[in-house]
Amino acid sequence: MARILILGGTGETGSWFARYFKSKGWEVAIWGPSGKVEVAERLGVRYAHDMMAEVEESDVVLVSVLIEKTVEVIRQVAPRMHSGSLIMDVTSVKSGPVRAMKTYAPKGVEALGTHPMFGPTMPSLFGQTIIFTPVEGKTGKWLGVIKSLFESDGARIEILEAEEHDKTMAVVQALTHFAYISIGAALKALDFDVQRSHRFMSPVYEIMIDFVGRILDQNPELYASIQMNPKAAAARQAFVAECMRLCEKTDSGDMEGFKQMMREAALHYGGTHEALQRSDRVINSWIREKKEEGKR
Repeated sequence: MARILILGGTGETGSWFARYFKSKGWEVAIWGPSGKVEVAERLGVRYAHDMMAEVEESDVVLVSVLIEKTVEVIRQVAPRMHSGSLIMDVTSVKSGPVRAMKTYAPKGVEALGTHPMFGPTMPSLFGQTIIFTPVEGKTGKWLGVIKSLFESDGARIEILEAEEHDKTMAVVQALTHFAYISIGAALKALDFDVQRSHRFMSPVYEIMIDFVGRILDQNPELYASIQMNPKAAAARQAFVAECMRLCEKTDSGDMEGFKQMMREAALHYGGTHEALQRSDRVINSWIREKKEEGKR
């Protein structure tokens, strides 16, 4: 039975992994900067009152603190870990943490950058994607152990280098969240009655507006930290620039220019018809669910 310490285990993501590893029979301890011992009691795991002593004795140290604190926590704890152990992080930015683990983990200590592509509301790993960013010179037995563990519960593991990960996540996460939050902010600026508007929405637009609400329901601190991805600024600037370009064309009555921008975007996107078919399945499933609710 492996012994794992989760730093930031009193937070939502850390608590999710505490429950997960406990369910796998691991000996779990958690620590958090807020010192919420009651979280450990609720989870049925130990609270690490002496965090550094626990670091020294753990087989795995999982870092689940805020992105802006991750590198500093790694710098503090990695040198104290024993040979044969593993340090891993679960933050959404990988370049800094991977560099820090490579720099500060002593000889014999393995390191693994990890990014679970799901939030703590998910009930299980089944069907979820987890990205691994292995650390050069710090990869050994633990990569296979953790990979097999997650895959046994139905997760899909993808391997990326840290720089490629951050470039991809600048769009997959930072840009999409930025766009959804921008729509939410625009609804506020317009003083738009979202709840009343549901009466007039088609299923596709109700699903879209629900995704805006889904993002707005999350922890703002987490979503602000995701925007700290070093590659995200360029993605945000491109988004704002294209919004302005599209706005200028419509405001000036240049409908041909508007249509050309849409055609060019569709050509670059590729597979738009397949996307239409997939989204149709989501919409039809939503309609069936609404019908079932009406029968109850």
